[in-house]
Amino acid sequence: MKETVAMNHLYTVTLVLNLLIELLAAVSLIGGPTGFAAAGSGEQWAMHYGFAALAISTTVLWVWPFRTVPAVATVVLGVLSTFHVGLFISLVTAGDQPAGVVIHAVMASLCLLLFVRRSRWCAA
Repeated sequence: MKETVAMNHLYTVTLVLNLLIELLAAVSLIGGPTGFAAAGSGEQWAMHYGFAALAISTTVLWVWPFRTVPAVATVVLGVLSTFHVGLFISLVTAGDQPAGVVIHAVMASLCLLLFVRRSRWCAA
């Protein structure tokens, strides 16, 4: 019982952290110097990633009322795991954003842990 409650709290914290972290990334990438301000220069790669970050950040809003339904938890954790593992690999490869490496490593670990153990905490 205690594990179920703790894992549910961890799941909620993970979803909220994802919302906050990726929303902040979206705002800084879309509004930054290589976002809208770079229109027409061919340098808007950050803005494009910013909209992807916006989409992944709002995942929590779309699933919130159904977040403990096993099928929904499976999908949202699978998508978030893929996103954060992918970004972790990309950032490690680039080697120029140590903070991003740590953030995405932590988020990937949380999402993978919750995904693997979901049958123990997710409502049936």
